[in-house]
Amino acid sequence: MKVYGIDFSSAPSKKKPIAVAECWLRGSVSESCSHNELSLSNFHSIESLELFEEFLSQRGPWVCGFDLPFSMPRDLIEYFNWPSRWDIFTKFYCSLDKEVIKKFFINWCSTKNYGEKFAYRSTDKASKSSPAMRWVNPPVAWMMHAGIERIRKAGLIFPAHQKNFNPMQEQKDISRFMMGGCDYHNRLAFEVYPGLTVRVASTKPYKNDNKNKDSLVRVMMRKNIIKHLRYGKAGLSTKLKSSLALQNQMIMDYKGDYLDAAICALQAAEVLQLRNFGFPKNLDPLEGWIALS
Repeated sequence: MKVYGIDFSSAPSKKKPIAVAECWLRGSVSESCSHNELSLSNFHSIESLELFEEFLSQRGPWVCGFDLPFSMPRDLIEYFNWPSRWDIFTKFYCSLDKEVIKKFFINWCSTKNYGEKFAYRSTDKASKSSPAMRWVNPPVAWMMHAGIERIRKAGLIFPAHQKNFNPMQEQKDISRFMMGGCDYHNRLAFEVYPGLTVRVASTKPYKNDNKNKDSLVRVMMRKNIIKHLRYGKAGLSTKLKSSLALQNQMIMDYKGDYLDAAICALQAAEVLQLRNFGFPKNLDPLEGWIALS
């Protein structure tokens, strides 16, 4: 099964492209299989949103972990009387100008006490990620604005947001496909957060967009994280298999984009073998869920 990991950028360019890890999942996605292997075959750089749309148009089957929010907090949505059905909300949200959205966010924050300014989804709290509504440092709200409707329009399936989706049946279909027992053509999209996995391996900084702030310590942190991924020591049962050349590409990338993309792919592969894809029983399809939270 082909698996992609995407470290997203809301304004991709040659200097700061969208990083894509292209991988192949070996083994099985059944719960009894606890030692899958994800083979990293290549990295790709996408330098525009138009090229990102072209990437999304690829035929299935494949699975992808996207490092960007797929939705906003229910509290925020209901406060402004925005559409409460996920697909309608994403279309509405992405149709708004970013300055308009920013005014809404500032309006929300102005009514809150210090330290409680942002609204959080349940999954933001569970994963300890940045709130989806944050528009600076990092601007994840703009990542959603640039990415989610493009992904949805490409026809991908969103297991955490589609009410009639059956994770258990999907898992069976994928497993049969990987064993050569049936055809399978779906393309699945999972929201992921590399920080969940990185924290298991290191609590120290390992990347910075400013090359001048890179250091031997950060290089060693990236090496250590890769070692954890390869030997199954980062809280994942799926191990990363990679050539020395690709490992070196991750180590020498001071921005950490390629390493993050590889982790996104690993997380997407890992979630496939979890019961109900690891979603909680009380999953809110409006808010969705970050894989492995």
